[in-house]
Amino acid sequence: MNKDMDINTLQAKKKRNQSSLKMRAWSYNYLMKPSTLGVLVLFGLLLVVLFIPPVIGMGDDGSTAAIISGSNLYNLGELSPKEALAFFQKDWGIMEYFNDTGNAQITAQTPFLNAARNLDRAYTWDGLFDMRFYGAVIAFFYLIAMYFLFETVTYGKRATWTYIIVGLGVIIFGDTAYTAWVNSFYPQALSFFLVTILGSSLILMGQEKLNDYLLIGCFFLSALLLCLLNQQYALLGLFLGILGINLKYVDEKKHFQRICVICGSLLLLSSLAAFFIMPNELSKLSTYHSMTRGVLMTADNPEQALEEFSINPQYAVLTGTSYYQAISPETMDSPEMAATFFSKVNPTGVAIYYLANPGQLYEMLNRSVDSSFNIRPAWLGNYEITQGYPPGAQTSFFTLWSYLKANYLPGNFGFIIIWTGVLIGVYVRFFRKGIIEKNERNTLRFVGLMTWLFIGLWELYVAIITSGDTDTLGHLFIFSLTFDLISFVILGKFIHWLEKQLRKVDWEARKQAFLQRNKDKQKNREQRGYRL
Repeated sequence: MNKDMDINTLQAKKKRNQSSLKMRAWSYNYLMKPSTLGVLVLFGLLLVVLFIPPVIGMGDDGSTAAIISGSNLYNLGELSPKEALAFFQKDWGIMEYFNDTGNAQITAQTPFLNAARNLDRAYTWDGLFDMRFYGAVIAFFYLIAMYFLFETVTYGKRATWTYIIVGLGVIIFGDTAYTAWVNSFYPQALSFFLVTILGSSLILMGQEKLNDYLLIGCFFLSALLLCLLNQQYALLGLFLGILGINLKYVDEKKHFQRICVICGSLLLLSSLAAFFIMPNELSKLSTYHSMTRGVLMTADNPEQALEEFSINPQYAVLTGTSYYQAISPETMDSPEMAATFFSKVNPTGVAIYYLANPGQLYEMLNRSVDSSFNIRPAWLGNYEITQGYPPGAQTSFFTLWSYLKANYLPGNFGFIIIWTGVLIGVYVRFFRKGIIEKNERNTLRFVGLMTWLFIGLWELYVAIITSGDTDTLGHLFIFSLTFDLISFVILGKFIHWLEKQLRKVDWEARKQAFLQRNKDKQKNREQRGYRL
């Protein structure tokens, strides 16, 4: 009897040991991966910054009112417009009945807002919408995007250098200047993970690290959602749709090729439809600034510049002014101003003007690059009014990268040209090799980085022609993000190369040579009669 009990006890203990070993193996294989560890650290940072008091978010400038109305949410009116800019507002109202005001706007952001609202209702049922539920939805996709990005630079390895580069990625993309956008209705947080997934999925497809069908699905879904964020992003769908169709050459499987052609064609059609159907968000304010804070401000002769737009040269007195400081609201809204100024200005005309005047375009590019390196607008506060911070106060917690970027990186387009040259010099050989060997998969690392570069430069140019040097919230955020994404991948490549060079060094031989040199020096001193 006792013998049977001993056998059973030993078998149970053996099973527990086997389970323990399996758990340790699973932990090592998945939890200890550099990418997974990086995501876990980011999760902890998001938890501290966005969900635990004092809660960090972004002040509201009212530009997203139509979007939140489309999800049956509304501003409780607890803060004045000035206070809403200076303080983060965590609680919002949920409409009791269906919104039929007619000012609602449906965009790619709407499904995420609806999911957050439904989560809030299921959890609280208090009639209020807590912004942190929306933050939780966005944070989930943000962490997925970061996992994809970290996988592009670790090459599936666990060497010390992979943990170092992932740690740098945490410092760059976990910066509160980025993560604070997650607790806001601005589209920046959504565009952050969509743009990140777009390029990362192409690079990972080239590295053959994840399932091709998963990656191609992520690419097309991210591209579609990005194009449907607002009308200004819609034209990107033309570039991304053509790129998607050409991905059919990556794999010879007929099923994969059909997916690329069909999804790429649908993306082209969707982007065109979105451009013509979605409301034009360019306001009088943007139109005014595209001239006064752009064309006129950089022109040697503002009067002559106005004549090229068939505008009365007397409006040159507005050069360099902002919408709110120029003239009275009554004059700004008058039929005369609409007929003689606003009706003659449009993004196409401004774009053509800059192409004909490259010197002015270069000056505006310099100004815009400098502005884009400030990831957080200085006029938007991060704290709730109840937390006792002064109006417009911004957190300094975990903001090392944004501080260095804003204060020490060269904020001019000449630096971007040099940086682009480095990028092409490092990665063009992979593209060339793939073309020569007729292996399109090898070209995808270069294509993924060029996709980020194109999106960033396109948004930089769109910002200039639509808002002059005043658009620090929308398009310039995308440019700043793509700069960081590309720089991070290049940095990962450099650290990988450096580690390979260091591995080639015979450190033991160098140590012995160093010791031998010291012995020889000691011997020479002794022979000369000097003793230490």
